[in-house]
Amino acid sequence: MNLKEQLLALQKAMQATIDGAKAAGRDLTTEEASDIEAKGAEALELKNRIESIAKSEKALQDIVEFGKSDNSAEKGADDLSEVPLGERFMKSAPYQTFRKENPSGVGQGTPINIGSVRIGSMKDFFANRKALTSPQARIQNIRVPMVDQVERPNLTLLDVISRGETAGNFEYVQVTAVTRNAKIVPEATSGTDNAALKPVSELSTELADAKVYTYADGYDVTNQLLADAPAFGTYMNSELKYSLDSVIEDKLLNGSGASGEPKGILNTTGIQDLEFTGTGAIDLVKAVRRSITKVTRLNGGRVDAILLNPEDEEEIDLMQDAEGRFFGQGPFSIGPGTLWGRPRILSERIDPGTFLLGDFKQVALLDREGLSIMAFNQHKDYAQRNMTYVRAELRAAQVIWKPSRLVFGHRGTVQGG
Repeated sequence: MNLKEQLLALQKAMQATIDGAKAAGRDLTTEEASDIEAKGAEALELKNRIESIAKSEKALQDIVEFGKSDNSAEKGADDLSEVPLGERFMKSAPYQTFRKENPSGVGQGTPINIGSVRIGSMKDFFANRKALTSPQARIQNIRVPMVDQVERPNLTLLDVISRGETAGNFEYVQVTAVTRNAKIVPEATSGTDNAALKPVSELSTELADAKVYTYADGYDVTNQLLADAPAFGTYMNSELKYSLDSVIEDKLLNGSGASGEPKGILNTTGIQDLEFTGTGAIDLVKAVRRSITKVTRLNGGRVDAILLNPEDEEEIDLMQDAEGRFFGQGPFSIGPGTLWGRPRILSERIDPGTFLLGDFKQVALLDREGLSIMAFNQHKDYAQRNMTYVRAELRAAQVIWKPSRLVFGHRGTVQGG
């Protein structure tokens, strides 16, 4: 029974006592009067509590409404999940202040300094990505005689890795190799029966550091574009993701682990290696199949996708049989781009003639501080040129839990560690 129901029950009880005395044609007895007085005091206390709670709820509602109407993207990033990232910056308090101070634009030589604006978390940055939903990446299991009208967005490396959060730097145990010795053990026949010894599987591990790094990129805009909020928001929506995608993907793959860089996949100890010969696309295709076996022979091993250079993707698409017929979709068909049933993802950050495949969920990007944007013209001679430098940053750590679940295939010299 809530407070209002308790108050109503007390009121009914007091009224019932009064009505009973009136019906009997008499006054209230001393006991009845005392009981009504006690119930009245209790009812007054309940009434005060209900009013106090109502005031608190009203104050909370005012705060919520204020947050919704406030233009600060720094405070409302989580409430703007459906708002494009560029528009969040446009609605932020620092940018709105800049617009009010310069309603007609910015003149030549005017100093510009729009402070750091947090426009969301890494979850927001990945919000519109289409992660894998099956081992075939939404690819139809059965080929049917119809036109495939499903438009599938191109997958990238950032679509297939894991995502999460971190409170800061930490150490973790990296599994570099697994030797499984499970077997059926017979009953011991004596104290020296070695056949009855229980097997021991072995894990090869290394202690690795997960450090938070700042992934940043910037681009130049004119002061006129900066002052035009809708146009600038549209520009940022495309450029922001492209800029940060590029640097994050590069460091995930090729980070050296030194000079302020995280250690990328291709420089991580424990990644399986497969070297193959031949210069044709068919040689690479066969090497991919052998690499799949290197992963799936591990218990629980799976291959999410195959990362290729666009040049190798082209050669695979152009493969033909002796009659000149294309092995794949051909130039006049659409359909899933796969190799041995796994989706192909492309990156210019991996060299031609090489590939990377495996369980990409073993690679994680962990958010630390989310996305932020700064704009200023105290950069080179931009103030004189009516130009502004806009910088986007994402602070995150990258982790590779089980390197042995990934295979790097290559022709010739091994790339990375």
